[in-house]
Amino acid sequence: GLMERDSRFQEGAILYFDPFIFPDGGNPKPKYFLVLKVLDDVCILASLPTSKDFVPSTIEKIHGCIDRPDINFNCYYFDPNVVICDNGFVFPTETYVYGYRLQTFKLDSLLLQEITDETIIEECGILAKDEYIAIIRCLSNSPAVKRNYRKILSA
Repeated sequence: GLMERDSRFQEGAILYFDPFIFPDGGNPKPKYFLVLKVLDDVCILASLPTSKDFVPSTIEKIHGCIDRPDINFNCYYFDPNVVICDNGFVFPTETYVYGYRLQTFKLDSLLLQEITDETIIEECGILAKDEYIAIIRCLSNSPAVKRNYRKILSA
């Protein structure tokens, strides 16, 4: 059945939706999708990583957590030269996960998009353990992340 756990949506998985259909009705476009936590059979907490660079120019970009509570800025920066998955996957361009942009998604609505041929979901890889731990730590400690999401992440 539809609600059975889909093994592709495991914690640390990077998927590629072509296109991603936004629940809020935004323009569908190809997007990476990073599963941060599986809450239950219904819901997942995830990030839609972006290539948009909002890092203040005064901050040096080094792969990993960029956390500046003094200016309420938090992101995890993926350098395209750093392999992040055990299968060798790297993001093709500089990619960012912003703490304030995490969302929960209902698994069935994502799978429905695929079943009805609205999208193709491609598996890119699973974050290497160290990488996954680093991103969870980065986000769960940040005041830029909603409190209930921080609790979920640190659980």
